[in-house]
Amino acid sequence: MSCINGLARRALVCALLLTLLPTLALAQAGPPIPEPVDPPAEVAELRARFENMTPDQVRAAGYVANPPMCISAPGIGGMGIHAVNGALMGSQFPTGRMDPENPSVVLLDATQQKVIGLEWEAKDIGQGNMEMFGVPIKLQQGHPGVPDPHYMLHVYFKPDGKVRMIGQDPPFDPDVTCPAGMPQAGAGGMAGDGGYHAPAATALVLLAGAAWALRRKWLSALVV
Repeated sequence: MSCINGLARRALVCALLLTLLPTLALAQAGPPIPEPVDPPAEVAELRARFENMTPDQVRAAGYVANPPMCISAPGIGGMGIHAVNGALMGSQFPTGRMDPENPSVVLLDATQQKVIGLEWEAKDIGQGNMEMFGVPIKLQQGHPGVPDPHYMLHVYFKPDGKVRMIGQDPPFDPDVTCPAGMPQAGAGGMAGDGGYHAPAATALVLLAGAAWALRRKWLSALVV
């Protein structure tokens, strides 16, 4: 009886894994990450405004990394450390709009001493796919930390005045890595106000939860 139950339980867990494999494969493949380009004038102005900010200036502008947590997706890239401006996030995200002159997030390097990019977020309120700075911004499904479907635009500063602008999933820069020893947000995650978690990570969490539920169900049946 115990052997049969064990085999059945493993079969059901394997079935769940097979169901989730297409999601995992899609998350790992994903669309290609855009190459660095010459920025439009508005983005060049934002870079000039933010890139050389000192840590004190970043905090004085209302951007706080609390707690500082590195955001990365192994094999894909990273987003750096998110310093969130709570007031700007609160005025933009729930209204479904992005203020091109005031990003709600500043992206910091591993040392938290240098600004490496900017980020905007907006909740889905039925506005359809968005666009800013000429970049299409596609709707992304909710995930742990940010359950509502939403839009994100990332602008990463690159050498020679170029930028990498990403308005789709995955939002990672392959040149950004996490420092050794710093807590990481798994395959993604937003420090401060919740977080981004890559679809693959979400799928694994769902699988683990389903497996645990099955285990409890079978153990209860054995007790009865």
